[in-house]
Amino acid sequence: MEENNNKEEKINEKKGLSIQNAIIIGSIIIAISVIIGALMISGSISNISIKTSSSSNQLNTYLQTLQQVPLPNISNIDPVYGNPDSTNVIVYEYSDYACPFCDLFYLQTFPQILQNYIDTGKISWVYKVFPLYTIHPYANITSQYLTCVYKIYGFNTWEEFANWSWSNFQTWDSYSSQDQVYQAFNNESQSLGLNVNQIDQCVNSMEYYNDIYNSEINNENTYGIDATPSFIIAVKTSSINYQQVQEVESSLNSLRQYGLSYSVFTTPDENYIMFEFAGALPYSFFNQILQPLTQ
Repeated sequence: MEENNNKEEKINEKKGLSIQNAIIIGSIIIAISVIIGALMISGSISNISIKTSSSSNQLNTYLQTLQQVPLPNISNIDPVYGNPDSTNVIVYEYSDYACPFCDLFYLQTFPQILQNYIDTGKISWVYKVFPLYTIHPYANITSQYLTCVYKIYGFNTWEEFANWSWSNFQTWDSYSSQDQVYQAFNNESQSLGLNVNQIDQCVNSMEYYNDIYNSEINNENTYGIDATPSFIIAVKTSSINYQQVQEVESSLNSLRQYGLSYSVFTTPDENYIMFEFAGALPYSFFNQILQPLTQ
């Protein structure tokens, strides 16, 4: 009987040792797994850092090859969609109210950009008045009139009036005199409940003519803009990588088949990269440009 008890004690002792050994071995395996996992994760992070650093270096190198120009100024006569202070992408449109191609752009392309990119907060949009005085006979009166509407009544009224202007462009553009265009604009002002006398006084004083003209000359000399509509898409370099820039340039290169060209600039502090091009281009083209820049 005593012999049997001794045997059982030895068996239990071996079981205990086996369990203890299993626990120790299991703990060692877990520890090794944790160490290996940590090394793998560390290696992955290291690889990510290397890739990010490589892309950043490529972009920095590319920026150093570009002509440096200042970021376009946003003046108190420039209507702005969205908030340039809170977006990584700012689009500057150089447009002439008396330009048929600008009219085409606003009727066919801009509504989709507004819906998909501006209203969603992905980009902001700055309307820069750029009247082509020598080409469009009503460039001066329309630029003065709508600028006065904007300055007196603000963005919402300006937008409503501008939308009317683009929608009825073919009607007033067919008029034979500036007086007829002016009367058409006054009629629309009255229908919107605006003070026509106040607008007349502003237009006739040519209060904003110098601001518009000087801005036009500066933008022509600085960025080479000489057609409407023209666009500068300014992007914070901290928000993109070199691959995204290459993707945008690939889309811009497609303009060459239509006899159009483009330019790429950077600001002196290299905080922005800017893509400049012209043309009443379809939404599909703008989508190809804006999509990689807003991912």
